[in-house]
Amino acid sequence: MVYLNPDGFNFGPKNWDGYGISNIVWTVTYAVFFYSACIYVWLHRRHPILRIRNVPMILLSLLTLHVFLFMIFVVYTLNGAFPCQVEFWIMSLYLPIGIGLFQAQNQQLSIVSRQQAEMLQKNETYRLILPKDGKGIGSPRYWVFRFKNWWRGVSVEHKYQGYVFIGIVVQFIGSFIIYNISRKFVGYGVVSHHTSPGLCRRGWEWAPSVIWQFLWNFFFGPYQIWKIRMVRDIYHWRLQTILAIVAGLPGTPIWLASVYTDSFASVNKYWIPAMWFVPGLMTMEIVTLGFPIYQIIRSKKAARATQEALQAFEQKKLDGTSTDGSITTRSTNSKGSRGKMYSMESLDECLNGNHDALQVYASYMELNGENIIFLTKVLAFQQRCAEAFHASCTTTREFTKARAAMFRIALSIYVSLIHTRTAPYPINIESPIYARLDAIFGPATAIVASGSARRASSISTPVSDVTPWDAPSSHDDADPASGDEGAGSYPLTNMRRSSAKSGFNAKHLSRKESDDSMEHGIVANGAINIDSVDGNAGDSGHGAAAGVLETVKVPADFDERVFDSAWRSVRFMVWSETWQRFRVWQRSSDSIKGFEAFA
Repeated sequence: MVYLNPDGFNFGPKNWDGYGISNIVWTVTYAVFFYSACIYVWLHRRHPILRIRNVPMILLSLLTLHVFLFMIFVVYTLNGAFPCQVEFWIMSLYLPIGIGLFQAQNQQLSIVSRQQAEMLQKNETYRLILPKDGKGIGSPRYWVFRFKNWWRGVSVEHKYQGYVFIGIVVQFIGSFIIYNISRKFVGYGVVSHHTSPGLCRRGWEWAPSVIWQFLWNFFFGPYQIWKIRMVRDIYHWRLQTILAIVAGLPGTPIWLASVYTDSFASVNKYWIPAMWFVPGLMTMEIVTLGFPIYQIIRSKKAARATQEALQAFEQKKLDGTSTDGSITTRSTNSKGSRGKMYSMESLDECLNGNHDALQVYASYMELNGENIIFLTKVLAFQQRCAEAFHASCTTTREFTKARAAMFRIALSIYVSLIHTRTAPYPINIESPIYARLDAIFGPATAIVASGSARRASSISTPVSDVTPWDAPSSHDDADPASGDEGAGSYPLTNMRRSSAKSGFNAKHLSRKESDDSMEHGIVANGAINIDSVDGNAGDSGHGAAAGVLETVKVPADFDERVFDSAWRSVRFMVWSETWQRFRVWQRSSDSIKGFEAFA
């Protein structure tokens, strides 16, 4: 029969009874699984499923909370072996800081879903790359200026993390003051009095340590659930968030009752008050790590099945076996089979036609709408290049102007969808492909995305009402390649999407515009536009400023095929994942409910 100490947790000798030993065994076993899951998530942080999440913040919050969990698991076995002061600092720092960090990373779903909706409603946007200020102390006014510049470049996500950091500082200062004025912890205190180890762990001093936990579970948490109420992501991220919040609701009230009432005395002998936080904290850890790990494993399984199906399909073609152009996979979904895969040609037909439904699905359910935007913009870019280079260019001079115009259109695609520092959500492409594109567009991107790009027009290419690459009559002698451009030339803004708007207003995901937003449309910054040309554009204020790209020459490696490698990579990823799921979703009854939710 398993021995159980009848006195339980009484601040005496260590409890090496059956319950105490089982606590240690459970702590070690759970820690092995927990840290293994953390390592797995970190190693796969570049996976598309985790790229949209803030993996460093996720792990930092969970590792901080796990320190508190570890202390709770072993406290019965140690039976109060560590001083009351140590327990106070663990309770006052690790729990609130861990909850604060978890609260910060839990905003990611709301931020991502809102920004995905904005990508459909706005023209191309990009993040500023603000220049670093010079060294020196400077005056207070100078530091205010530097802070404003820095704040302009901070994302919504990082701003929220800044607010949480301020809360952590306040929590530390409050705990430090309480610790130093209470005689329970120090001899020079001014309030309370010296007590026994058991009574030391009761009193008003411990209440502030759970304030953040209480606010998170009963105020911020429910508000977060309300903000994401319309999200219908395929990763069950919304369900994960709801479970993590709801599981923590009972912890604080029961902890307060067990600490400040005597009715829990018999329970506290074996289930100490802090143990009431365990169910909620463990649920937070399990769902936060378990949901993405499960999705990654499913994604890898589907990728292997797709690759095997493609190899079998190619082998049939090599063997001369007749095929109908379709590909069949095996065991890729939760029901055991994906069945026939929809062809690449069907995806191409959608991208070249009405792709609004696919765009809405990718943006609102898979949260990767940037892939569809990139594919359609590149198709429009290639169409423009064909028109510019083959239909309207009859002289070398016209070809040079058309090439400069096409470069600026391509630059808008690169800045808003590819560059890792300027694109809100960069597409996921291989490193060699990205390096080649960065070598072509990197210098121009550094200029366009700098702070000065907001105060000056972009490189100006003289344009006409008929064809954007023809010079207006007032600037017949201007040569864009030489950088000698008239003050009346029209600055190009970025190319708009050729497709119509999706028609989904996404009211639940809209947000109030702010002048402090870190994302800026290239249109607003006077970058690239050959869609609509005003014959009187030269009289506008855009052309009066010196072009911010006038020192950048069109690279020799630039041509209409500059995005081909990236386009094929993204196209295959969309075809093998998003397109297959979209077609299944489109044929199910959920698609009707989904469109009603987005309307």
